[in-house]
Amino acid sequence: MVSHPYSIYIWQPPHSTQDVGHWNEPVQCYTEQWAVYVAGLMHKDSHSVIKVVRFGLNIACFPNEHAVELVERQITRQQTQH
Repeated sequence: MVSHPYSIYIWQPPHSTQDVGHWNEPVQCYTEQWAVYVAGLMHKDSHSVIKVVRFGLNIACFPNEHAVELVERQITRQQTQH
C-alpha cells in the first residue's frame, strides 16, 4: 500500500549545455487537495515548473500543462543526445 500517493516534482534545469535537467521530488502528500495546495505555494514562491503526479498521471501543472509538456520534450531531447 502506498502511504503518500501524490508526488510533487520541481523541474531542475541543466546548469550548463553539457548537463541534463531532471525532475526533483521534494514532497509527497497523502491527499490531492494538500498536494495541489503545496505545489501552488511552491510555484508562487519560486516560479518553477511544477507538477503533481499520482500513479504516473499529471494531476496538476504549474504554471500550466503547456510548460510541463515543454519540459518533457526537453528531457526527451536530452536523452537522445546523451
